[in-house]
Amino acid sequence: MVLACLCGPVTAAPLERYEASEPHMGTVVRITLYANSAGQAQRAFLAAFARIAGIDERLSDYKPSSELNSLGAAWRPVSHDLARVLRFSQELARRSNGAFDITAGPYVRLWRAARRNGRPPGEADIEAARPAVGSMGIEWRGAQARLTRPGMQLDLGGVAKGYAADEALAALRRHGIRRALVAVSGDIAAGDAPPDRTAWRVEAGGRVHQLRYGAISTSGSREQFLDFNGTRYSHIVDPRTGRAVTGTDEVTVLARDGMTADALATALSVDASLGAVLIRRYKIRIL
Repeated sequence: MVLACLCGPVTAAPLERYEASEPHMGTVVRITLYANSAGQAQRAFLAAFARIAGIDERLSDYKPSSELNSLGAAWRPVSHDLARVLRFSQELARRSNGAFDITAGPYVRLWRAARRNGRPPGEADIEAARPAVGSMGIEWRGAQARLTRPGMQLDLGGVAKGYAADEALAALRRHGIRRALVAVSGDIAAGDAPPDRTAWRVEAGGRVHQLRYGAISTSGSREQFLDFNGTRYSHIVDPRTGRAVTGTDEVTVLARDGMTADALATALSVDASLGAVLIRRYKIRIL
């Protein structure tokens, strides 16, 4: 963990600004906070990064030993973290008419291989994956869950980072830190503003925004994509068709929390026509 104090004049504010970063969830997580002392900041950073690491152990589809990858045809107890994300995602799948669907893992893996191989997957491969996709294939029995379709693979890439940002903020609050900003790649969650400002200034979608007590997320193909025969295929897959979203557009969403901002940015990248419906239901803003 890299820890740095960016201290202003003592007369400007009783709190001091600290920054730290660590690699988690396939990216670099950056946290900025204001604390009374370096010791308080250090303890808060350790707690926040530990919380993110724990979430990654549960929700990662890359780690074979993760709780997510342990789900299968047998009933299995589900942790609080995984249950919250799964239930939220199932509701959003229904409200977005399938534009957001965490069971699209088989399609996602096809397009990951396509980016490595330099060419899109064939139609036969997409059709072969289709029977394993569908959010109703996740069933619940109290605090237990199971997957009912053969070959189902869950992918939380469009929601887990936002949830992790929320939970890191909560960990900081438990250590007395309320003025903080957590950035997990393009998913940013903010607490109270710095002592000398009314809001955090954050860059998202190529613009600077003011953020306080909320979250902002940008989704698009700027960093992960496949260019083939003049078409750019995003890493974002339309769960309804099994095909990658094409084009270079980005979607930036402002929401009350990181999980909502992350997931809604993904859903609107798939189908922008859902904007009016999702704005009313989730109280978001599209920036």
